[in-house]
Amino acid sequence: MSDQTKSTFARRVRAAKPRAAKYEVRDDVVSGLALAIQPTGVRTYFLARMVRGRRRYATIGSADAMTVPEARREARRLIASYIEPAKADTGPRTPGHPMDAFAAEFLERYARHWKPRTMTANAYLVRNHILPAFGHMTVDAIAVEHVRDWFASMAGKPGSANRAMPTLSVMMRMAELWGYRAHNSNPCKNTRRYKMKPKERFLTAEEMARLNAVLTRDEFWCPHIVAIVRLLMLTGCRFGEIAALEWDWIRDRRIHLPDSKSGPRTVWLSSAARAVIDAIPRYGPDCPYLFPARPPTRPIDNIAFQWDRIRDEAGLPGLRLHDLRHSWASTAAMNGVDMVTIAKLLGHALVETTERYVHLSDRSVADAADRVSNRIGAALAGREEGGGRASRAVPPAQAGPETQSKGASRYVHI
Repeated sequence: MSDQTKSTFARRVRAAKPRAAKYEVRDDVVSGLALAIQPTGVRTYFLARMVRGRRRYATIGSADAMTVPEARREARRLIASYIEPAKADTGPRTPGHPMDAFAAEFLERYARHWKPRTMTANAYLVRNHILPAFGHMTVDAIAVEHVRDWFASMAGKPGSANRAMPTLSVMMRMAELWGYRAHNSNPCKNTRRYKMKPKERFLTAEEMARLNAVLTRDEFWCPHIVAIVRLLMLTGCRFGEIAALEWDWIRDRRIHLPDSKSGPRTVWLSSAARAVIDAIPRYGPDCPYLFPARPPTRPIDNIAFQWDRIRDEAGLPGLRLHDLRHSWASTAAMNGVDMVTIAKLLGHALVETTERYVHLSDRSVADAADRVSNRIGAALAGREEGGGRASRAVPPAQAGPETQSKGASRYVHI
């Protein structure tokens, strides 16, 4: 009896229709094989399976181009390719492969796993940090001591070192899978990254006012730059998300981003943000971008020169455009917005990521400490905080709005 008749997977694949959100149909014959159905109607077979303690994920192909038996055969072949090298570690199948040739192959074959900006950044790391150190070697000759010496030599650039190390590690892992290195020989394992001092920077209301004064002054001669900065302040978006905006993505009080760092997402516009967009003149009927470059066949991608001038004239040296995103998150937190909502508004997949963005002012933290201590002191004295006898504990959720917002009113609601 064939796989096709033994399971209901083929019938469910034929019946699968697009829905409002992406969903999956899993095979009941080959463990880990599934079909992903996108809202756009794109249907893709993929494999997601744990093999010897490691998560393996691979895109197999379009459901419009291959049958269920073909998808199963490919899934079984992939699973075997993951398992067999571990069963008999006989060394690399292609020993002595030059590292510089492998780097070119890696960037070509692995590019589909990265977004374009990530691909550009990682290609830069390979060219400028990895190949200068290992380009003269063969892939299977790179050992732990070589990696450690290289990583130690980059101590003066810890940020670049911390970004380059994971890229090299992925390269070595793919070299194992493609037969250029022995299985389980990744020389990057157990290499600790450099500790970096977190960049905690956010704007107070007074600093926002100074920045806005410079933006207002410059509205006439660089309106697009001013509009970009204001939208960054009012939405908490990343620079690339705002700079690449297209008119078709904006609908009423929402921006529907077809792609972002965490995938498609919706950006909710406040009245102030919508007013900024409404004031932007359209370049022409054939130009889809809010902020076109010159020529207007692509969006603007760099405002570093203008931003450096604006921030310096506002008395904010060293302020990064990304700090405006941190400021948005911190202002939201200091005005009582919960972390889950902030994560959704920022487009973070994990709340833990959002927690790194949120910085509270000393005044806000001090006010919170005073409120908690006063409440505990009142409870220990057997009385209400206002002086009366305490009859019951008051849950924080029942505290009045004036208590919840105390200390936050000093900051601008954006």
